Amino acid sequence: MSGLSVRAVLEDRHVEVDFEVAPGEVVAILGANGAGKSTVLHMIAGLLRPDTGIVSAGRRRLTDTAAGVQVVVHDRHIGLLQQDPMLFPHLDVTANVAFGPRCTGRRNVAGIAEHWLKRVGALDLSRRMPRELSGGQAQRVALARALAAAPDVLLLDEPLAGLDVSAATAMRKVLREVLTADGRCAVLVTHDLLDVTALADRVLVLDEGRIAESGPMASLLAAPSTIFGARFAGLNLMTGSAGESRTLHTGSGDQVLGMTMTEAPTTRGESVIAVFAPSAVRIHRQPTVDTRGQSTFEVTVAELDHRGAVIRVRADPIEDGAVGLAADITAQTAAELRLIPGERVWFSVSADDVAIRRVG
Repeated sequence: MSGLSVRAVLEDRHVEVDFEVAPGEVVAILGANGAGKSTVLHMIAGLLRPDTGIVSAGRRRLTDTAAGVQVVVHDRHIGLLQQDPMLFPHLDVTANVAFGPRCTGRRNVAGIAEHWLKRVGALDLSRRMPRELSGGQAQRVALARALAAAPDVLLLDEPLAGLDVSAATAMRKVLREVLTADGRCAVLVTHDLLDVTALADRVLVLDEGRIAESGPMASLLAAPSTIFGARFAGLNLMTGSAGESRTLHTGSGDQVLGMTMTEAPTTRGESVIAVFAPSAVRIHRQPTVDTRGQSTFEVTVAELDHRGAVIRVRADPIEDGAVGLAADITAQTAAELRLIPGERVWFSVSADDVAIRRVG
């Protein structure tokens, strides 16, 4: 199967990316709303033309602005699966799936449709009309339709976002089986951590149209280097400059003690980040007396969120442009503290639970 290479700039949307996807690899593109994720997919699919750049699938050059190449959408061999299945309402399920092979002149289109409906577990839906399908069923049919067209690359633009929990879980299983078996490369845009852990081999984090962070999925979850990456992974992240003895100094004057997680020691004044889990944070009504080996921050409670047996306490940002710190506490601790939004409290974290590392 083909790999994918993208080097493209779209100036009016402030998007500039350069990355590759190996054959059989699934790359997830993450980022805040407006970061440019769907724009990147649309440039690959040919729905948008970059101002400058090259998009290639294997040896096929799909876009080359310098050479004036812009292959039309239906000749790109790119499959695009979005949140809206966009099935043809006047065609039954089999005819929907057979549409792509029929348009390209392939033989035995009914057999092709049957094959892919069986692969995605929707063969029993073959005679139904789209209006007779549930959301999860419609997405399975849309996936079968995309794959029946024999795409070189599969683009997944939040295809599970509109499904309920059980339907999304089943669809992830189908996607994982199809992508693993066929070795087809794919690009996944999602806001869901479960999509990433179930499907992605590698992650790109977009920030204002640029790739701010990239690497294996496990590395991003364990040691993110951007605020978005940290929040996506469920971790706290603070930025600042390196001080002496494994410390970080924030712009607001706070000091964070931690363990340096780099091959070489950080130098004083160097830009660094501190990463720690919400479960490592303790909450106090009064400043702690013994602060040896701990970092303490005075914060304002912003919100409380119930997560099973855990209560997540989110604080207002300490600095402008930052993300509020989070602490995970038990329901018993929450009952003892009786926290309400707007209150001032103190968060503390042990240096042993904080990783201080260089940015990037």
